[in-house]
Amino acid sequence: MQKLVSRFMAVLMAMVMILSMSMTAFAEVAPKGTLTVNNTVAGKTLDLYQIFTATKSGDNVAYTLNSAYEGFFKNNTRISGSESLTGEALSEAAYNYVKNQVGKNGSDGVAFAKDILGWILKNNSTVTDTHKTATTGAGTTVISDLEYGYYVVYPLGATDTSTAPGNETVKSVASLVSVTGNDATVNMKSNYPTVVKKVNDKNADDVNIGDEVTYTLTSKVPDMTGYTSYVFNFKDTLSAGLTFKEITSVTVGDTTINKVEAGQEENNTYTLTQDGQKITITMNNFLASNANKAGEEIKVTYTATLNKDAVTGFNPNTNKATVEYSNNPGTDDKGESEPSKVDVHTFDFTIFKYYLNNQNNKDDKTGLANAEFELYKANGEVAGDKVNIKKVTEGEYRVATPEEAAIKGFKSDVIVSGTNGRVLVKGLDAGTYYLRETKAPDGYNKLLSDIKVEIKPVYDNSTGKLKSYTVDYTYNGNKTQGTVITSQDNSPEVAVENKTGAQLPSTGSKGALMVTLAGIVLFGALTASKAFGKKKAKN
Repeated sequence: MQKLVSRFMAVLMAMVMILSMSMTAFAEVAPKGTLTVNNTVAGKTLDLYQIFTATKSGDNVAYTLNSAYEGFFKNNTRISGSESLTGEALSEAAYNYVKNQVGKNGSDGVAFAKDILGWILKNNSTVTDTHKTATTGAGTTVISDLEYGYYVVYPLGATDTSTAPGNETVKSVASLVSVTGNDATVNMKSNYPTVVKKVNDKNADDVNIGDEVTYTLTSKVPDMTGYTSYVFNFKDTLSAGLTFKEITSVTVGDTTINKVEAGQEENNTYTLTQDGQKITITMNNFLASNANKAGEEIKVTYTATLNKDAVTGFNPNTNKATVEYSNNPGTDDKGESEPSKVDVHTFDFTIFKYYLNNQNNKDDKTGLANAEFELYKANGEVAGDKVNIKKVTEGEYRVATPEEAAIKGFKSDVIVSGTNGRVLVKGLDAGTYYLRETKAPDGYNKLLSDIKVEIKPVYDNSTGKLKSYTVDYTYNGNKTQGTVITSQDNSPEVAVENKTGAQLPSTGSKGALMVTLAGIVLFGALTASKAFGKKKAKN
């Protein structure tokens, strides 16, 4: 029995010891907090660097300097006499320095955030053990299970371009936050390099085939804190219907950037490369050229021509641009912005030449081949300059390019209706035109006046996308509202009726001849009768 009791007591003591150890272990588990980061972009990386650890008791918080950051604070330019400080003395000095830098409500911490971020990025290997990462969501990112402490929050590869130099003396892409619970919040003010593209200073435009358009690419100099070199390139892709012509200007703020050939890279220069429909504008020595210009506007202007391969109607000739940029200090890693797209449209319509078989049935139409037309741009309310036309194939014509029209001996093609009475005319800018029938099909009357044709597009004001367009036409004072075109599946039509009348009798007909002969006989009889009467009287 005594043995049994001894064994039971031994087991009990062991359980007490285990329980005691467990309680101790539970007591030593550090509390964890949650950080909410607003204004984030999905799929990016957040870097979090814990400068201080923290413990909390009620409303009181005690901060202890992470040893990995001693090198930053042991600097007499920041903390006088810091080089001789160690342990708790250095930790307290660092705490007081940060407190003075950021102010009571943290509003003065921009300079400190920029300063320590630059040091972190240059000494990245030193602070590895204090570094955590999180993948961002769209709009808001919640990071759980964070040890209590004071953090630098850095969106990898981001920049602060919200304000141009002169409006704000110091910028920082990083934020500072104290995590001592589940209510820590950061409102990121940083963003990522972007590009805005315009065509003729618009989100979209419409032109004739052969017209020149002007594109602008606009971005901003990023904050390059922590970088020893920086890649910044514009990448632009033109659709098959656009032919690149030339770059007319590249500027950073008020500085004009000069073009050089590859291998001649100098400050404030760019290099142009072209691969098919892709062009790249490489900003040479970007960091050295623009180290103190964060927020200044970068603007590239170039021209292109809408060529004969352009798609017409509702389909757009789309052009897109991105910027390629460094996104990780100390590496060759690069990111690329979301593309900025603009559309150029050129329109078409189908002429339907027809004869109405039954005047009481407006749908009983027969197409007429071989009607001939010319097209003119409007000059006020009358026809102006003739539009040069090039035949593509039977029943299809387009606007001729200036190069084609400049060829010696060039003559604008006549627009001729096909066997079904239809003919497509494409490559036209929006606006008003006059369609003139120059020759009617055999047996039909030519139109007495021009047909007024109006191409009217409707664009979305915010996106620049074509919402719809119509082709209205007016003949002899009668206006026809065209069908609203909202997709390439539908095509506008200009219906042109030709009329014919009953054949008029000819003066050389058989009937007329018989009348004439009868007249001659009657005239002869009257003459003979008159002569006979005179002879009888004489006798």
